[in-house]
Amino acid sequence: MPVSAEKVLFRNVSILDSTGTDPYPGDVLVENDRIAAVGTVDAARAEGARVIEGRGRTLMSGLCDAHTHFSWNNSADLDGLGTMPVEEHLLFCLESAKTYLDSGYTMCLGAASAKERLDVVCRDAINAGRIPGPRYLANGPEIAVTGGALIKSITKFADGPEGMRKAVRELIELGVDQIKLSMTGEEITGTQHAEDTYFSDEEVAAAVAEARPRPRRGEY
Repeated sequence: MPVSAEKVLFRNVSILDSTGTDPYPGDVLVENDRIAAVGTVDAARAEGARVIEGRGRTLMSGLCDAHTHFSWNNSADLDGLGTMPVEEHLLFCLESAKTYLDSGYTMCLGAASAKERLDVVCRDAINAGRIPGPRYLANGPEIAVTGGALIKSITKFADGPEGMRKAVRELIELGVDQIKLSMTGEEITGTQHAEDTYFSDEEVAAAVAEARPRPRRGEY
């Protein structure tokens, strides 16, 4: 029987199944990029699979990073997130996506993008199979009110309920999966404290109300 490119058998591995149980020996069958069997795999079902010999090494499910910034570059200061030209910045994001995948992360949630379309472009390229990367939920620039930005050069500004609604609609039009509200200070800035709050209740409510029907996830 010919070897199937859509079926892979990981044989003789120590299985870490992410349920909290201790690793245990066995085999894992993957069909069409989905885990089909774990532990004991029926020989008939595995027939024709490409076999990868684990030799007792650990095999685990993919990791998830619930707060990811593909576009946070290696600048020496925070302002460097905004000053990097968009062409170089996109290349950095594509490299970040591959690094996450190579490190075992098969899913990531974007927590903010340094430029409007960086996350969206990366997500779409991954989904189209053009670049290697984890499944990704794309974000846009974080939204802040005037005087409340952590880093002005990577922030989308909005004031008042109507301003919030407009900002959220504009990001949704770009194709983001998530909305980031920069509602408080951040100690890393050296000048703004985590206890500082800049948004009014009305602004928060307007942003949530605008995002909910789409629907979009939020991070605050």
